[in-house]
Amino acid sequence: MTGSLTVRQAALFVAVITCVAFLNSFAGKFVLDDIQDIEHNVSLEQLFPPWDAMFVGNKLPARPLPYLTFAIDRAIWGVRPFGYHVTNLLIHVIAALTLFSIVRVTLLSPRLRGRWGDRAVPLAMVIAMIWAVHPLQTQAVTYVYQRIESMTGMLCLVSLACYAQAAARATGRGWSVAWLTGSVAAAAGAMASKESAVVLPLVILAYDWFFVAHEPAASWLHSLRGRLWYYALLASTWLLIGLQLVIQATKYQEFNEKNHPPFEYALTQSGVILHYLRLAVWPVGQQLDYSSWPVATSVWQVLPALVTIVAMLAITALGTWQRRAWAWLGVVFFLALAPTSSIMPIEAVANEHRMYVALAAVVAAIVMGSVDLADWIAARRPGRLSGDARIPAAVAGVVIMLLVVTTQFRNQLYSKVGGIWLDVLSKDPDNYRANWMMASLFDSAGDPESAEQFAERSLRAKPTTHVFNDLASGRVQRGDLVGAEAFCRRGLALQRELLPPGDKAMLATIGDLAATLRLAGKRDDAEAIYEQFIDAMREKLGPADPVTLTAAATIAEGLSRKGDHAAAAGQARETLEVARRARGGTDGLSISAATSLARILIAAGRPDDAEQVVQASLADVGRSRRGRIIDTAGLDDALVEILLATGRIDEAVAVRRRLATEAASRYGLDHPQSQATATKLAVAMATQATAKGDHAEAARLYAILVDGYTQSVGPDHPDTVAAQAKLAAARQAAGQPPGAAPAP
Repeated sequence: MTGSLTVRQAALFVAVITCVAFLNSFAGKFVLDDIQDIEHNVSLEQLFPPWDAMFVGNKLPARPLPYLTFAIDRAIWGVRPFGYHVTNLLIHVIAALTLFSIVRVTLLSPRLRGRWGDRAVPLAMVIAMIWAVHPLQTQAVTYVYQRIESMTGMLCLVSLACYAQAAARATGRGWSVAWLTGSVAAAAGAMASKESAVVLPLVILAYDWFFVAHEPAASWLHSLRGRLWYYALLASTWLLIGLQLVIQATKYQEFNEKNHPPFEYALTQSGVILHYLRLAVWPVGQQLDYSSWPVATSVWQVLPALVTIVAMLAITALGTWQRRAWAWLGVVFFLALAPTSSIMPIEAVANEHRMYVALAAVVAAIVMGSVDLADWIAARRPGRLSGDARIPAAVAGVVIMLLVVTTQFRNQLYSKVGGIWLDVLSKDPDNYRANWMMASLFDSAGDPESAEQFAERSLRAKPTTHVFNDLASGRVQRGDLVGAEAFCRRGLALQRELLPPGDKAMLATIGDLAATLRLAGKRDDAEAIYEQFIDAMREKLGPADPVTLTAAATIAEGLSRKGDHAAAAGQARETLEVARRARGGTDGLSISAATSLARILIAAGRPDDAEQVVQASLADVGRSRRGRIIDTAGLDDALVEILLATGRIDEAVAVRRRLATEAASRYGLDHPQSQATATKLAVAMATQATAKGDHAEAARLYAILVDGYTQSVGPDHPDTVAAQAKLAAARQAAGQPPGAAPAP
């Protein structure tokens, strides 16, 4: 490699080759977490106020800075994946250039300048290029949601680069406050991006130990004051992670129910880490999902891998104690993986994106080791290997281009719907998540038979999974309650075959079946199921579990329908108190419980008490900063019922008109939510027409409602039957024959 390469030229080459490798990622689709926490995350729909996007995830915990960038992308691109991929690539390019800077500055440091200084630029360029275009990085770059990982890694690298620059520019008069401030600021950004950044201060401390602390220019750092101020500020960024964990605690699966004991998880990670290393050297056999990875239950199952990892740790520790420069790479590798590959159990035991930063250490070790080997050979056979051929440019170029091509092939899997999941199934046919995703895709495409086959394979691979519940939920959203019920019953039948009686997953499916029956108007059947299993739900799932709360509210509504209003109101109020204590007043389940209580009070002839409940719940929402994304449809419905019950019909129509206008503006006229609010407006307007004596207008509106209900929920649904009865009454009052066609 030539020594005449300038820093700017090398940086340009790094940026260009990174873009070439990931240019075809722009065609990638949304997959898995992209769908639920980006495409379907309502908190991203508006950029202002920004804290909605930053602190309100959908099903997963929101990481503030990455989620803010998702909201910015949403404002620019809507839900088109192209723009999100552009942002992901930009982040990755910045990370690659930052890595180039770190390697170059480190090789020019006083400790390494004599050995590597004349080759710092080309070596830094090759290391940054290989790291950036390696196919192991595709999960962090091409999988949009994993921007969380790449952005965290980028900010960690920036923080370290700022510290390295401060050290490199230090003089006898002191260090650059600007560079040190940049280091702390980037560290704060990393902590606000993902919890794995927790190791960053230790990484910088290690860099200090290996390359800075013993150099004359670092005299400031030897003073207690200088050392304490910088590291105190750096460590203070940990508070951001603590705050994040507190705010989002209920969304971390690791804190709710550990899937693996810490010891077994740690044992398993020995094999996982060796797998990562194998992929770093030979990137064949990559998978988006490793949910089938076997969890080790004894030392003997993973003894070779465990011995290898322990040996690597021991060598790294010894090298660190002796302050050997090469040990720095081992420290970075193990620290980067420590948050996910140690004793802290995480649902997924392996994920390729976790190697985003750690891969830099592996690449640097391979490249530097190759140069050392070439130098050693050249020293012993001077006539056969010239100094200009120490890692020949041609060899480096071939390696980089092979990695680019492999990365592009990997990117193509994301460009086809289901392509990435078919890739997983080709290597792991029993992967429960891949089968689940294929089931969802086939059901959305109108092929329920194939969907059920994939769903059954998923459930048999992991009987506690909720694949059939998910399919049923999709059918409910599309208005197919019959199909939803069928999926629930099929899933429940399989779980009864595979799981012991009373299993939590089975109780959840039972709850979903009852909820589906309730939506379909089969209230008696739903209440009977809930009454049969409510005690088991409270014991196994807990009183604040969504399934249990829904069951308790439904049973209370059943008591009200049977005329026992006092008992119904008591149970509904108790359910509301449990939901508020456990989840807060603005949680969807708390709002649903408040809605149930209000309706029970309305049925009991206590509209004033019902209005107090509704207004109190709406006040909770209004006080919340996240009020605009909270679904208050149930409360709005109850408020309209109260207004109608107290004769304030015009007010009820005004509320319905406002809600319909807001839904149409937000979602568009063809969206199911807009159509639902329009239907409710029509009901209110029909009631208003009847009250004013305009029975012909009422008949026209009820005829439209009957037609709509018949198509959406079926002719036998209670809503359809009720609308038909009101239509008949309106026609009779208007003097129209029973079968008259509605006026246009």
